[in-house]
Amino acid sequence: MHENNGIILKKNKGVATVVLNRPEVHNALSGEMMVEFVRVCEELSKDDEVTVVVLTGAGEKSFCSGADLGGMNSDEDSVVEFKNHVTKFKNCLSAINKINKPIIAAINGYALAGGLGLAVACDLAYAKESAQFGAPEINVGLWGMMISAPLIKAIGSKKTFELMYTGDRIGAEKAKKLGLINEVFSHEEFEENVHNIAEKLATKNPIALIHGREAINMIHDMDYEKSLTYLRDQVVVLSRTKDYKEGLTAFKEKRDPVWTGR
Repeated sequence: MHENNGIILKKNKGVATVVLNRPEVHNALSGEMMVEFVRVCEELSKDDEVTVVVLTGAGEKSFCSGADLGGMNSDEDSVVEFKNHVTKFKNCLSAINKINKPIIAAINGYALAGGLGLAVACDLAYAKESAQFGAPEINVGLWGMMISAPLIKAIGSKKTFELMYTGDRIGAEKAKKLGLINEVFSHEEFEENVHNIAEKLATKNPIALIHGREAINMIHDMDYEKSLTYLRDQVVVLSRTKDYKEGLTAFKEKRDPVWTGR
């Protein structure tokens, strides 16, 4: 386990767990914390021993309450200083998008404002039944500009407008119905279920996971026919890898495959 600037990083059997560790302020993202988060994501992308990443928050109350407003004093900061601060959050969303591993949000409590953006930006999202979600920026005269991107991608503009306009919090079950998360687990089953999902993904062909994640992100705004051509070419690439051949051989021999990442 390693901790630096409010980010804990743990690795075990192909699963890396990134913990936002400022529970005393609901895991609000300080400037240093955001810089460290981006660095950790870049590190994990290069780590061949890691197949899956889990993002969660420390403590029992919060996943993440967004950027620390204490570092965003618009009355004192210049435009350049303020822009530099919010750019750090932009870089966090970009880091999740650019990471070349499946990334799972384990939402253990409040996921608000920027915290909602981080959760929705992940590939998969699972929540405790007590978790709450919301984009409350409108209540303090702001708008969740940057989190609009992952929200619209996940749930479309109508549902995004509803969250943004009202600033209301919603529970985990409604978040699931909206498409913000994949599943809701009880308090008692949450950690074990997320752990089992992550471990299951960690047994898969890492090359297929990397290329498959990249392919889904690439075709999101692509013309349909162009996407089919692109995906065809990706099948060809994967079929030439050693791990694909190992997967077929293991299937025929009725044994577990041994992946090499090649």
